[in-house]
Amino acid sequence: HNSTAVLDLDYEEDSTAGSDGNFVLTADGAIVEAQLTAEGETFDEEGLLRLLRLARIGCSEIFAAQLKAAGR
Repeated sequence: HNSTAVLDLDYEEDSTAGSDGNFVLTADGAIVEAQLTAEGETFDEEGLLRLLRLARIGCSEIFAAQLKAAGR
């Protein structure tokens, strides 16, 4: 957002984002799906890797919350 990679945008933020990425990762970090779109701002390889690193952080937090909720 505003040229800064952010996680979990709301509708308004997403609709004005310069680029967008959706990732599906397994618990061990393997990539199941990666979908990226430049919607006004292009991005370079480092930008793509920055989004992937952020997705890995977010997925790790989700997996940890799921394990906690399951009592593991």
